[in-house]
Parts: sequence; C-alpha cells; structure tokens
Amino acid sequence: METKGWKSFWTALWVTLLALVPLVAGTAFWARRQAAQRLRASESQSGVPIAAPRAENHLTLLACVAGEEPAFVLLYLSADGGCIHLLAVPGQLTVPFGQGDATLADCYAAAGPARCLQGLRAVADLPEDAHYLAAPPDVLAALADSFGSLRVGFSGALTPAQLERFGQTGVSAWTGAEAHAFLQQLGRALPPEAACGARAAVWDAFFRQNLAALPEALPEALRAASGSLLTDLTAADLLVLEDTLALLADGPARVVSAALPCRYDSADGHCHWDEGSDASLQAFFNAAASADASGAQASSGSAPYPSTSVPPGQPSRPAR
Repeated sequence: METKGWKSFWTALWVTLLALVPLVAGTAFWARRQAAQRLRASESQSGVPIAAPRAENHLTLLACVAGEEPAFVLLYLSADGGCIHLLAVPGQLTVPFGQGDATLADCYAAAGPARCLQGLRAVADLPEDAHYLAAPPDVLAALADSFGSLRVGFSGALTPAQLERFGQTGVSAWTGAEAHAFLQQLGRALPPEAACGARAAVWDAFFRQNLAALPEALPEALRAASGSLLTDLTAADLLVLEDTLALLADGPARVVSAALPCRYDSADGHCHWDEGSDASLQAFFNAAASADASGAQASSGSAPYPSTSVPPGQPSRPAR
C-alpha cells in the first residue's frame, strides 16, 4: 500500500509538471516578445538612441594659462557635431580695453580672465554662453601628468629650421612642466602664430591621447582644484562637460587644432584681428570643417554658426 501511495504521488507530480512547464515557458516567451515590441515602438517614436546628444551637450571655453606671460586657448566641444576644436590665441592680440586697446596679456594682468573673454567678444563673434577658466601652470601640469607623459610632435607647427633650432626632431615624451617651459621659450623667440601653433599641438595631443579617461577625470580634477581656478563654470556646467566628454569619447570625436591667424606688427609686437582671423573662427565653430590646407569649410546644420554667404572680400563672420 505504501509503494502504491508513492507511485501515485510521483505520477501526479509529473502530470502537474507536464502541464505547468509549457504554460510557464509560453508566458515567458510572450512577455519577452511584448517587451521587445514596446522597446521597438519606443525607439521608433523617439527616433534617437537613449544616449543621443542633447541641445546642451556643447561647451565653448576660453582657457587661460595664468602667469606673467599668460597663454590662451579657445575650446569648442560639441557632442552633436562629434568634435573637439582647439584654437590657440596669441596673448599679443589687441582687443578694446577702456578708452583704447590692450593685448589679451595686458587685459589678464589688469582684470583677469573674465575681462579677456569680454575683450575677445569685442573682436570675435563668440556665443553668449561662452565660459572662461584660468589655472596656474603648476595646476595644469599636475593635471596633465596624472594621465602620464604626453607624446607631442611639432612638425606641423614649426618649420624645419625652427625644429632644428629648438632641438626637435620627431615625436617626444613631455611632462606637463616640461611642455609649459618649452612653450614659454617658443613664445619669447618666435612670431605669435608659430608659438600658438606649438601650443595647439600640445593641447591636441592631450585630448587625443586621453579622451577615453577625460569624462570622469577632467571634471573631477577641476572640482578638486577649484580653489586655484578663476572660472565662471558652475557645478551644472561641469556636469554638462562630463556628459559631453562621455558622448565624445563614445564617438569617437574628431580633434582639430589650429593657431589663430592675425596680422602681426613686428614694430610693437602686437597682433590685430583681420579677415584671416574671421575665417579661422568660422572654421572653429563649424563642426564639419574641412581639414584641407586652404582652410575652406563645409556648412553643417549641427554647428551653432553655419557658414553664410558673404560678398567677396568681406570677412566670413559667423552668424548668430
């Protein structure tokens, strides 16, 4: 009797399992199918992936290397355009100041980076949401060194004679302090555009070689060094920077660098904004800028300042 009881139990159990397993499997199958259909419907309605760039995922920043001989680099980061553009600006560039003109370097010495951005706006059509950030050389050097040595070649910025003069033969490894000292040396010995070209090469190498680590490391480094910085970047701006860099790192981003061309007056050592400066700024904000030597660029709907038609001989200033 006991044996028959166990047989009846196992028989009932197997019958129950045979009935339940198909039911459970079918329910799971239809649940997955419905979830997939809802996901496809959501994607078709939105038209963009979840990680797509938003309107705020761009940043224009005037970066200033503080000191007695300040240096300036304009940065434009656009997740929508998939680009990081760097434009080294000479400290000798003259901008309106008070009742006359002064160089950016003099503006910095008199009133700091905010006044430099204001002066640059007077000659360049910068976006209204452009920011400024100034950091001492040792802070920037420490930030750069946290990523390891930087490999930089200056053949695209300096002539063969200039390379030989300063002992540069190819790509070399630099610490942040070494790169800063070398750029200062060039700034005292070469015309502004050549010195700016070398500075652009250093910043270009930094962003190219470290882009994957920048989304987390760069905003955090700026937060940690906030007591040594002069900036109008807010906590919200740093979050935008972090998000934008993450999207660019996933891209990957195109890194494009250049030196601002301007009319150099060797008599007083000052640089003056001209049509070449206008064209360079146009390319700087054009996310689809061509890399050919002529400097011509294509219009891009994603750029904040698409190229516009202008009469021959007139500067191609970006339109607001």
